[in-house]
Amino acid sequence: MDILLTKLTNDAHRLEIVRQDGSREAATLETRSYLLHDLLHLAVETEAGLTTGFWGGLSRGRTLADMNDRSGQAMGDASAELLAVEQIVGVLTSAAKGAPAAGVLAALRSWTDAQGRALPSWLDEAFITRAQARLRGFLGHWRATAHGHTMTVAWGVR
Repeated sequence: MDILLTKLTNDAHRLEIVRQDGSREAATLETRSYLLHDLLHLAVETEAGLTTGFWGGLSRGRTLADMNDRSGQAMGDASAELLAVEQIVGVLTSAAKGAPAAGVLAALRSWTDAQGRALPSWLDEAFITRAQARLRGFLGHWRATAHGHTMTVAWGVR
């Protein structure tokens, strides 16, 4: 799947996905609210090799409306996995803002301990550092994208 992010203005961008089967879907989004979060999902899901997160769901044919259904009904059995990824990405927002990997990991451990859960085996300091580096690359690419132009990222867990 290709992820196309077109810089419309300083405040808005267009997200378009083009799946392997040629199907497409697009939405115009408010950049301040969505771009960092979506790119963080991309960095985390790619680095972790996840196919059940936001981008993996879209690549398998889920719609943007399905992925944003807060009731969980549209995602069916996948909703629990997607929620777990969403919660991890939420906590990792501090990593996106430059927090040290050790501190981010400690916060994640506190969060999962409070819930009586364990961290995924792939989530360690090295992972957080790699996700931060990947995110910096995406953000640098976005900053270098001129208004009216498109940043394209190929999705596919490697």
